[in-house]
Amino acid sequence: MKKVSAFSVFSGKSNAEKKGKMSTPSGPKGEDTGSLKRASSTPTISKGNRILNAIRGSVRGSGQKVRPSVLKARDQSPHVAGGDSQVSLTVMKTVEGFKVKDKEQGVQNSKPPVDRTKKPPAHPSQPPAKTTLTKDAAVAEPTAGKRSAPFPPETSETGLKGNMAKRQLHLAPALPAKPKIGKKKRTSTESSSASEEGTVPAKKKQKTGGKGANGEAGPAKPVPVAKIQPVGQESEKTEAPYMFDSGVEAARMFECLIHPVTPDRFFRELWEKKPLLVKRHMPNYNQGWFSTAEFDRILRQENIQFGVNVDITSYRDDKRETHNPAGRAYAPLVWDFYQKGCSVRLLNPQTYSRNMWKILSVLQEYFNCSVGANVYLTPAGTQGFAPHYDDIEAFVIQLEGKKHWKLYSPRTDEENLPRFSSNNFTQSEVGTPILNVVLEAGDMLYFPRGTIHQANANEKEHSLHVTFSCYQRNTWGDLLERLVPRALQLAIEENVELRQGLPRDFLNYMGIVHSDKESTERKQFVEKVEGLVRSLVDYLPLDAACDQMGKQAIHDSLPPVLTEQEKACSIHGAGEFWEPAEMQVRGVVELEPDTEVRIIRRGVLRMLTEEDEVRIYHTLENARVYHGNTPQYFDISSEATPAVEFLIDSYPEYVPVDSLPLDTLQEKLDVASLLYDKGLLVTSVPLQTMYDEGTDDSEDDAENRDGGE
Repeated sequence: MKKVSAFSVFSGKSNAEKKGKMSTPSGPKGEDTGSLKRASSTPTISKGNRILNAIRGSVRGSGQKVRPSVLKARDQSPHVAGGDSQVSLTVMKTVEGFKVKDKEQGVQNSKPPVDRTKKPPAHPSQPPAKTTLTKDAAVAEPTAGKRSAPFPPETSETGLKGNMAKRQLHLAPALPAKPKIGKKKRTSTESSSASEEGTVPAKKKQKTGGKGANGEAGPAKPVPVAKIQPVGQESEKTEAPYMFDSGVEAARMFECLIHPVTPDRFFRELWEKKPLLVKRHMPNYNQGWFSTAEFDRILRQENIQFGVNVDITSYRDDKRETHNPAGRAYAPLVWDFYQKGCSVRLLNPQTYSRNMWKILSVLQEYFNCSVGANVYLTPAGTQGFAPHYDDIEAFVIQLEGKKHWKLYSPRTDEENLPRFSSNNFTQSEVGTPILNVVLEAGDMLYFPRGTIHQANANEKEHSLHVTFSCYQRNTWGDLLERLVPRALQLAIEENVELRQGLPRDFLNYMGIVHSDKESTERKQFVEKVEGLVRSLVDYLPLDAACDQMGKQAIHDSLPPVLTEQEKACSIHGAGEFWEPAEMQVRGVVELEPDTEVRIIRRGVLRMLTEEDEVRIYHTLENARVYHGNTPQYFDISSEATPAVEFLIDSYPEYVPVDSLPLDTLQEKLDVASLLYDKGLLVTSVPLQTMYDEGTDDSEDDAENRDGGE
């Protein structure tokens, strides 16, 4: 198989121009398959780690904010992730003698830097689980003795109750801000002295607040920072980069989801094979993820539409019905349906619930594909849906009340791991259940796609559960659908044997009529086709096809929920702002050659080639509604691709801008500034604010007119 999709192929179009442009016909359903191209290996580029102070001064000393020249296409401002949060995560925890306080408004953390390459430790507070593995399903249940959640539950008056906060705890050293340097006028003596020494004067720097009306330094603009302070000791003013590995965070979230079953065992024995039931006997385990009270708030405060955001359903006498009227789902109308025995399904809770948004955006980093959710509210003693199977891997989280579940095996081999969901079945069509169980608050139930299921609420209390879904059309077959057609196009262009004509008489011995006949001509024809199909392996643009799968995953995904630390160290919360008292812009920040940067999240972007251009697709501007926006991307020059690839490979470590594998410092600054301005880069500590040289020209001119130095 030929190696494909190395980004060095975009260093120029000379090779393509020599060979002629390749046609890019559309694939099935109008999908563009022309971006799947073969490429040679990426050449090695020397990665210097030079500290060029003199060059830095010459580059930065112009007083103008450097804007990158690598941007080639549309310029779209990044989406600032935030939103309608009603919940502030507040956690207190003692770890190895250090006091940790994690908030979305700021972090105090005295824990030393964490080695993120190590596997997170097991939860010591949970006793070993007793797991029963049968032919059809697995049941995990804590052993006798004291049962507790993986993290002890805590409550905040304004925050999130229970374990949810603990699941989102970022045990990382936080970021003390660099000390702000007050503005100091440069005299003519200082300027001449600097020139004589052959150095370029540094930019003037000032506290964020700038000058007030009386010319004195105003109050600094508050920046969320974190302090490192061991318990019972005085803190030292040291700088530590904000460390957060989204991959580690995602692994912890998934471990908590299936706890006490380990991920290794889950994917080895259960994933896509058989259901898993986790009985925890801890009603508060899932507390804080979502609630009926929050559902009511959403109905009252948001523009929820029947059939778009919410469904009203019932299942009686072996018949499923949908009762959606037209228009907005006002809360009294929805509750009236509920009182009459109808189930209510909220289709996109992540759009209105920050907790759901955060959970899904973390889990999608773990599965590297879209993770969705539906919330189901069922009145006591009722059922809302007929037996059916889905085209997703399902994780059912029981939040409130109890629900009686019945699971059934796929009826045929064709229904095992199906690509599309089924119609409704009658009770007589589903057979005998392989699992018949009641889920209680805190329990979890997993089952693979193709598993027929139905559920009804307990006779005495309502049920509220959320179903997390993933791996919808994320199979080998979906990859080959993109891969094989393009491989055939490439093979036809390069292999003359595929362009030779069919035998003149092949219709005389091929076809259904001749399928049971044996002849020399038929045997030779079949062998010829088999040989040509085998030859396609040499033309498979495998990496390019995987890039197209990655592009689809980027479009399907939610934007990340950024922490306050990420905002303070990126364009999402730092940089220029309007100062009303001074009637001008303040807070100018610039990347320097020694500024340490990294990609803001591991799965936030995908770099690939389309239409002879290098494009970076990203999730920052995605909507919280599935496919609410078109795919978001921008083009970059081919020369910039080694730097982007280097940043992707370096995650989660921070690297100095000067270490990017490009030839000149200006090119490094251009690429870093472009990605920073697009919201894709975060710095290790908040950038110091400064004035551009041009900002103070009017002041200097006034001094010169008055005869001042």
